[in-house]
Amino acid sequence: MSDLLLEVNDLHAGYGKAEVLRGITLSVRAGQVVTVIGPNGAGKSTLLKILADVIPIQGGVRELGSNVFTGYFAQNRLDNLRPELTVFENVMELRTNENQLTEQQARAILGAFLFRKDDVHKPIGVLSGGEKSRLALARLLVKPPNLLLMDEPTTHLDIASIDALIHALKSYEGTLIFISHDVHFIRALAENVLHVHSGRLTPYAGNYDYYLEKDRKSTRLNSSHIPLSRMQSSA
Repeated sequence: MSDLLLEVNDLHAGYGKAEVLRGITLSVRAGQVVTVIGPNGAGKSTLLKILADVIPIQGGVRELGSNVFTGYFAQNRLDNLRPELTVFENVMELRTNENQLTEQQARAILGAFLFRKDDVHKPIGVLSGGEKSRLALARLLVKPPNLLLMDEPTTHLDIASIDALIHALKSYEGTLIFISHDVHFIRALAENVLHVHSGRLTPYAGNYDYYLEKDRKSTRLNSSHIPLSRMQSSA
């Protein structure tokens, strides 16, 4: 279908001999807003890096649709920044022949992420973790991708910055896949859920509350099928 942006089939990935993900199959379509959840170490960040083509796969297929431009927001914010440049220069250096960004437009983008007046001339080395996160987000908006992959975008952000990010992402017209432990952020944005656990992937065609309800029902169902002998032995 024409709205298919990315597809993986029977994907296997890991680090060295340690397999992190196995048998992953996933289709991502235009306009989806998906959160990836699961316990620490389950492979969420590995999955996002694979979708972003940051790390190689060990087996299976990863295919991008035609005219797909991917943007990846890494956990390590410096991976998204030019540390030798100032805040303002980090935005202006993205200007191209196709994207004739003006200084006024650059300041407007930075202002949306709370960089105002002399803040735009700060060198990267003096920025806090939250400021680095906000600047990395601002850079993404200079030339927005149509497939945006974000790993813990709210880390180091205060409440005002998180709300500014939510507002910006609600206006984003592309496809968004993100990892977050911030329930407020997840509930504000996610329309679908991917649950990663023990190297496997389970999709949920609903928002975070839909996932929680399905998970509660599954837990109750599993607990109701505990063998009698096991219940007696644990009594």
